Amino acid sequence: MLTQFRGSTRPQDSAWLELDDQVVLVGESAKTCLESNSIRANKSELAAYKIAAALGVVAELESLPSSFEAILWLALPLTELGTRDAIRTQVEAICQGGFRFRGEPLQVGLTMQAFPEGFGLYLNRKGELEAVGQDINQRRTLIVMMGHRNLSVLCFDGGSLRAAGSNSNGPGFWSMFEKAARSAGVTQPDYGFLMAAIASDQPQQLSVARGRLFDFSDPMTACLDTYWQAVLTYWQDQVMPQLAAVNTEVIISGGASSILRSRLSAYFTELGLSQRVLFTEGGPRRLEALVRGLPESAQIPSMTLRMADSYGLFRGLIGTLDSVAV
Repeated sequence: MLTQFRGSTRPQDSAWLELDDQVVLVGESAKTCLESNSIRANKSELAAYKIAAALGVVAELESLPSSFEAILWLALPLTELGTRDAIRTQVEAICQGGFRFRGEPLQVGLTMQAFPEGFGLYLNRKGELEAVGQDINQRRTLIVMMGHRNLSVLCFDGGSLRAAGSNSNGPGFWSMFEKAARSAGVTQPDYGFLMAAIASDQPQQLSVARGRLFDFSDPMTACLDTYWQAVLTYWQDQVMPQLAAVNTEVIISGGASSILRSRLSAYFTELGLSQRVLFTEGGPRRLEALVRGLPESAQIPSMTLRMADSYGLFRGLIGTLDSVAV
């Protein structure tokens, strides 16, 4: 059965693990066997399997030997940082004990370190300011990550992360989307088409439930309004009080940030904050070039935004290694 997933596709599109007598499908191959997705699950719940699969993909694409060493930097929401030791224990057990990826045996010596989501964006901004002779330690920086599971804020003051001004319990887009979609009469088979309508701002999409082309304008508006009100309430309660200091800068990113881009811009302009709020936009040129080469970029317009934090984390930390194998 597993051979049907392999074919001539990329390993990341047909990934599976064999752990003793257990077979675990990961990513696209898992989606072919499941009706639902794991977007509601905490990242920690499936992290060990996904990490092992990612290592397997790298090993296959780079023709690595069956045994190798890997250094992993993992980004987790603040609310899930407490799970990092459990994740490390799980993934180390898988990697050190050995597993098969797409039928090939692998054994990995893993060194793992976890960081809060958004830290990569902070490191990227730090580098941008240093390039023009400015010190990020002389300002307060708020990193706002608008994700599908949750909304996070990281507060950096004087170069240090301040727990009092940081949290990851803001509203995620997916929960607001599901709530509004159900109220608007959209059923689960059409969720993907409604999401496509929102992402592309093209309301005319195929409807499986109706068996024809359908105008999703009203459900689109309902979803955007519901999410916007939740984000606005969170912003006013959690972020606005931290803007009292005039040297505060806000950086907004995350896969869901593009959905409310125009509303957020108008809101900040009305408040006179447009000069203090930055959007990650497309991301660094090297990242944009990398994403353009991926076939997923056509289906996921926000892919660069989603990768910006991880890319910034990698670029910011790579210099801390004594040596890097090439």
